[in-house]
Amino acid sequence: MSSEIAQVEGCEFTTDELQLFHRYYKYDWQSAGLAAAPVSQRIQHFVAAVDPAADSQRLRDWLRTMGIVDESEKTAQAKLYDRFERYDFAAASGFNQKLADVYDTEDVTRYGIGERMERAKAQYYNDHVEPLDYDEYKAYMVVNAPKPVCPYQDMWDLKGVDKESADTDKFAKVKTIDIAQLLDAGSTDVLTLSAINRFLDAAKSAYDDRYFAVAVVNSRCSGPEPMFLPALDSPDDCSEILKAAMRLRIELRNLNRAKPVVFFANGVVDASTLGILLSTPDIITSEMFCVSVSPTNKSAQAFPLTALYDWAHLASGQSKVAEGTAEYILCHPELVLRSAEWMALELGTGFVSHRKFASGMEQVLLAASCPPPHTRDALRKACAIESVYAGPSKISVWEQEVHRYFAPLAGGEKSLAELVSELQQLDTPWTGKYLAFVNAPRANAVAEARVAGMRVVRGLEYSQALALELLASIAWSKGTREPSKLFGNDKAPKLADILMETTGSVDANSGALQSEVPGECPFAKMYRKNPDRFKHVDLKSISDHRSLNLK
Repeated sequence: MSSEIAQVEGCEFTTDELQLFHRYYKYDWQSAGLAAAPVSQRIQHFVAAVDPAADSQRLRDWLRTMGIVDESEKTAQAKLYDRFERYDFAAASGFNQKLADVYDTEDVTRYGIGERMERAKAQYYNDHVEPLDYDEYKAYMVVNAPKPVCPYQDMWDLKGVDKESADTDKFAKVKTIDIAQLLDAGSTDVLTLSAINRFLDAAKSAYDDRYFAVAVVNSRCSGPEPMFLPALDSPDDCSEILKAAMRLRIELRNLNRAKPVVFFANGVVDASTLGILLSTPDIITSEMFCVSVSPTNKSAQAFPLTALYDWAHLASGQSKVAEGTAEYILCHPELVLRSAEWMALELGTGFVSHRKFASGMEQVLLAASCPPPHTRDALRKACAIESVYAGPSKISVWEQEVHRYFAPLAGGEKSLAELVSELQQLDTPWTGKYLAFVNAPRANAVAEARVAGMRVVRGLEYSQALALELLASIAWSKGTREPSKLFGNDKAPKLADILMETTGSVDANSGALQSEVPGECPFAKMYRKNPDRFKHVDLKSISDHRSLNLK
């Protein structure tokens, strides 16, 4: 058998050499203190400390095919283009004014937007830094493009993975809310009342006209199971923390009306704080994202009714999500929602690989620096470009079962008890596993409350639904479990009145509701009851209006 790599025409390196080069490329230069070292110094270290048998000249030849050469070998033209590519356009004064033209196109592809962005950068660099001809630059890059010599070389591409965290400070036009900075000292796994109020204050400060958009991040999101949005604190009396969380959700929704709010959820979201995440439709996740809303989940059992309105309307309007999916998810004893499921449920704007999440975030934040009224459109186009396929959804494969057994539950044609009886009679492996919650009294109570709550909420307008969710959540925290008592209040007070009620132990100014509770569009309820009445209306342009529930 030949030792040459035959898959790439013209390859002059043996399999053993390519394996060696792969080791060089993946070597941890950061730990060796050579992250910023020139190529010659890296090769010298590799041969001396890693593999003395390595041929340094062959290694240098291979790096040259990758477009990696020593600074001393570069021409003046190559050094000019290096300076151009390293220039920090995110911090460049006035560059963001060019972004509207970059994203003003229907060609929303990586190539199309990339070329327009590159031209805008070249023009700015030529006008404000030093002379640079864009056409000459492109011709040079074509001639000197890296030449692949291995069929697996694309797997070694480190472009965009050299950043451990995004530099959010340089995006002056984007207000960054860092969850890690809001948490109480020494606490990373709980969102206390004071932390929520700090979050609320940060959201209010984002209305400042100098900010075009808002980014919610967590700078401590690291490790094998990083926590992005931790659990709500569970004091003996949860009333105030539930009210504070509701104020925050309302404030974020109102803020999103004024300017785009995007969550970069690169980690675990606790079931109790899911409503905060769903306060905006612009949510970007990675493979590190997950949330468990299972009725057997401890946090879900403490706060089972979070985001009830969002779940109730998951399959509303133009959504492709099957009716009954919310019931299937919220009663499932084992299901964990990851990015694949999140995207399939149309709850996320995009999925970016964890290894390129920081660089992808910076590209989206650069687009978010585009002046209004183009900000939201530019942000979403940038997100679409950076996004990749999140993988197959675990829920999609059960679509037939969801339609057959859970859609009638959502439509009120059968009760949860009737569904359980029907599934028990099937006596199949999946039904046996699914019905595990029935034998756990607390989990069964959670499932009953959720199903009953969603039925009631589907007939309410937005602020009424939030008021009912809040009152039911407070009642649940105090031990009420019967759905009729949780959702049977026909004369519930207005949400604003509930939120303004505070105990003597809470500073009323810290959590007071400053803005109007957003109401549902007056046509939304009409649309849900009879979509055919709106066939003549172009719903595409307004489908992102979350309170309309057309998505």
